[in-house]
Amino acid sequence: MALLLGGFGASAQRLSGRVLDAVTGQPVPYASISVPGASQGTTGNAEGEFEMALKLPVRLIVSELGHRADTLAVAVGQKQLVVRLQPAAVELPDVVPGAYTVELLKKAYRHLQRVNRPRYGQAFYRQITRLDNEPAEVLEMVWHTKANGVGIEETAPNQGRYAEKKALLKFKDFSLYTRAINFISQGTDSTATDAILSLNPTADMTLRLIGLSTDGKRELADIGFASKTHPEKVFGSFLIDTETYQLLRCRFVTPAFGSRTKNPLFKFKDSRTSLEWVFKPLDDGSTILDYYKIDHQQTLERKLKPDVAVQVSAFTIFYDGQLKPTANVSYQRGKKGDGTDLQAIKALPYDAAFWQNNSVVKRTPLEDATIKAFEQKGAFGTLLTP
Repeated sequence: MALLLGGFGASAQRLSGRVLDAVTGQPVPYASISVPGASQGTTGNAEGEFEMALKLPVRLIVSELGHRADTLAVAVGQKQLVVRLQPAAVELPDVVPGAYTVELLKKAYRHLQRVNRPRYGQAFYRQITRLDNEPAEVLEMVWHTKANGVGIEETAPNQGRYAEKKALLKFKDFSLYTRAINFISQGTDSTATDAILSLNPTADMTLRLIGLSTDGKRELADIGFASKTHPEKVFGSFLIDTETYQLLRCRFVTPAFGSRTKNPLFKFKDSRTSLEWVFKPLDDGSTILDYYKIDHQQTLERKLKPDVAVQVSAFTIFYDGQLKPTANVSYQRGKKGDGTDLQAIKALPYDAAFWQNNSVVKRTPLEDATIKAFEQKGAFGTLLTP
């Protein structure tokens, strides 16, 4: 994902903007903003916001999976821009044989097996834990990362910071889901794999074609899947380029990641985790992780006390991808028992300048409500500082 925020030279002007859905008015997260015929560009944040330095006047292309790309003219002196993208038209073909979705998933799987290759770069991770909608924990990390067209393979901590309030629960190693979960078997090509994307996609899942849409010159197929045994609890979809067979997005909902506790007075119920991987197509036919989101919800049941609504939201953005690993970095695969994120953060020297000057972090600011919630409790000023 390109994050080229050119320097603010004398001839450049600062432009900030926001990308919205033209129908709903809601923010469009992580849209791509680029200058036609040039390498300069950026990507919006989770709230659809972006900023960049440009020599005006200029034309910009704004695009995002699931929306029609738009080209806009930016005039000299213009400082702010609101972009409203139209949702991509989704149509079902008149006749689609039942084997269409199966064959397309098989071809996408074969394509990944053939072209998947690692790239090395940085990943910014932010996690916010909320109890009854009140922020209780904020954790941010930047990893040296080995990623590919499936997700994150290995990481090494680079920078981190953390803040917490006194609360019933903490999720200090939640990023394990980001670093360890895959929806495809990267090992031996086998029809016996129980991964969601495989050569036997109907072994445990039923499939349906949600629709076909166009994204520029590409035709995209949105294929839904659901568990044969628990379709209301385990389901999701794949977005696949029907010509290149590149996998561009995977969404997955599951109850499988519920928490456990040794406290006999506590019990968790109603676990639900939504995951979304988005991949960027590359010129060599492969793809690379663009960003990854998780939203985990469950209820903490307490004896003789009110239930507590638990929510953990996290996202990871991969950037500065290159083919060679960073020198003198020891990458490791995330796994249970490898130590908490907080332990890793405490082992790193805090570099305030890194956080103040990092363009990725600056483009994804904490919500004001979250900051105020911690300031009222005096939780800032230790590990998480401005």
